[in-house]
Amino acid sequence: MNIRKIMLALVVATVFMGSFSCRMQERGEATEGVVSVSIQPLQYMVDRLTGGALEVNVMVPAGASHATYSPTTSQFQKLSASGIYFRIGHLGYEKAFIGRLSEMNPGMQVINLSEGISLIRGEEIDHGDHVHEGGIDPHIWMSPAVMIQLLPRMKEAIVAVYPALLPEVEANYRLLLPEVEALDQELAVLSGELSHKRFLIFHPALTYLARDYGFEQIPIERHGKEPSPALLAHIIDEARTHEVPVIFVQQEFDVRSAQLVSQESGARIVQINPLAYDWFQSMREVVEAFKTHMQ
Repeated sequence: MNIRKIMLALVVATVFMGSFSCRMQERGEATEGVVSVSIQPLQYMVDRLTGGALEVNVMVPAGASHATYSPTTSQFQKLSASGIYFRIGHLGYEKAFIGRLSEMNPGMQVINLSEGISLIRGEEIDHGDHVHEGGIDPHIWMSPAVMIQLLPRMKEAIVAVYPALLPEVEANYRLLLPEVEALDQELAVLSGELSHKRFLIFHPALTYLARDYGFEQIPIERHGKEPSPALLAHIIDEARTHEVPVIFVQQEFDVRSAQLVSQESGARIVQINPLAYDWFQSMREVVEAFKTHMQ
């Protein structure tokens, strides 16, 4: 991660927002109506809850890696004008600037969505360009069971900061939550029906989904690094022994190792996008891949 770029953007944004806020106060204008989120799937949830009534500033845009992306000055400016910031809590880029948020926008409500979640921890994971603190896997949003826990907190935060939206948010929440619960139930039933429970994945983005629905995730990328020849041979042997039918890959990663495992083991490669805006579509891609390849 380019720490210098992030810190420079923070300094510029802090100075800009100081003068910006003064000008807004002089004109009697408010800086309300903006919510910031870490990633696009959270933007989707805010949009669904509010019916698009709030502008949503996404700190990691489409196609970027949440581990290495350096937010722009413009993104920090919008963050500084936000009433709420929904953060995942353990993404690499967040660590670089979270300590400066109180200086940039002391009135902003910062909601760490990882708080209260049963987190999956392991050894300290060094990804070379970033570290997952305490080995915490950050991909909490990729499990419907976890999303069921996140939605009430998001709803409560939005109506607390923007009370005029209460009727619309409550109505939308009553529609959205049952959709997530239905997907949760579908996965729970599907898990009991499938003959295969193991899947390979290049970057381990489905850790919480695997835990919550009784699957076993076998990552090809270990500790954020490409596998050594010895480890790759072990993964191929494991895939053959257990007849692992599918390998999930993400577009932002180099998947040559996954392609080699596929060639040697016969497992099919399926592309998923955990950072896509449409959370339901992302989850459906995983569910349909389970149905197609893991029967």
